[in-house]
Amino acid sequence: MGNEMAIGTSRETVMRAVSGLTGALLLVVAVAGCGGAEKESAAAAPGVLDGFSKPESVLVAGDKWFVSNIGAKQEPMTKDGDGFLSRLDTSGKVVERKAMPRAGDPPLNAPKGMAYVDNKVFVADIDRVVGYDVDTLGQVFEAPLGGEAASLLNDIAVLDDQTLLVTDTVRGSVYELDLETKKFGTLTTSIPGANGIVFDKSTKTAYVAGLGAHFEGGDLYKLGVAQAPAAVGKVGTVHGTLDGIALLANGDLAVSDWVSSDNPVPGTIKIYHPGGTQVSTVELPRDVHGPADFTIDGSGKNLIVPALADDRVVIVALP
Repeated sequence: MGNEMAIGTSRETVMRAVSGLTGALLLVVAVAGCGGAEKESAAAAPGVLDGFSKPESVLVAGDKWFVSNIGAKQEPMTKDGDGFLSRLDTSGKVVERKAMPRAGDPPLNAPKGMAYVDNKVFVADIDRVVGYDVDTLGQVFEAPLGGEAASLLNDIAVLDDQTLLVTDTVRGSVYELDLETKKFGTLTTSIPGANGIVFDKSTKTAYVAGLGAHFEGGDLYKLGVAQAPAAVGKVGTVHGTLDGIALLANGDLAVSDWVSSDNPVPGTIKIYHPGGTQVSTVELPRDVHGPADFTIDGSGKNLIVPALADDRVVIVALP
């Protein structure tokens, strides 16, 4: 949770901070290539999907959707083995509620942000990134972060076919993960509560939503990823309990805000120009508590939003 807090921070201290938010969350964007999904898929009708277990992130991977579920309890840093990924079709119908991990594969604990590249789904799971084959749904990849300090790997974006960008909320960091060597390299440690991330290929800029060092509220950041450490700057005055972030076709950014860690308080999704000027607010069809790692459907017309505290996924039209 920022540089100062990551070094020597006890797991108990971190858990207390995380439990106040009940899940530090993330995002993947298929339309912009952040999730690696370049294929078009049918648009789903706006509505509400039920039956999930603390859904944290949604990924569009061609003609398949995946939803990461933290598990029965909102414990994003607990290695309890009750996390899983659900597989849906492009209409939003749940094809298999517990699609991954398969029988015989290692358990998932609290899976969050996902990305799609090379016919694989990659998911952040506390202190490692795990990969699954999209066709067999079997585990084919695992990269542990390492280090003694507490960590909370949260969101993933695709930099290129060989490299993922991964946020670490507790350490306030963004890493590059080499998919061949399975090694993490640090781009920055200067984003308190680093959460959702999206990569704009046209400008070679990553945008990161921050929660704040103590999850008290954070800012929106941009990173020039062509150098290490990356050049970091704030995006306007965007501030809140920020979580998911998506890059729209026109270059604008959609950002979710829990508004309050108190679950009865509904969250928001707002649209900003890349410079930070607010353009509009997404009209949600109902209260959404804990709007986490949303994504855009294959048509580019709808947002698919996991309402973590409601155990639901909401599909809503873009303004």
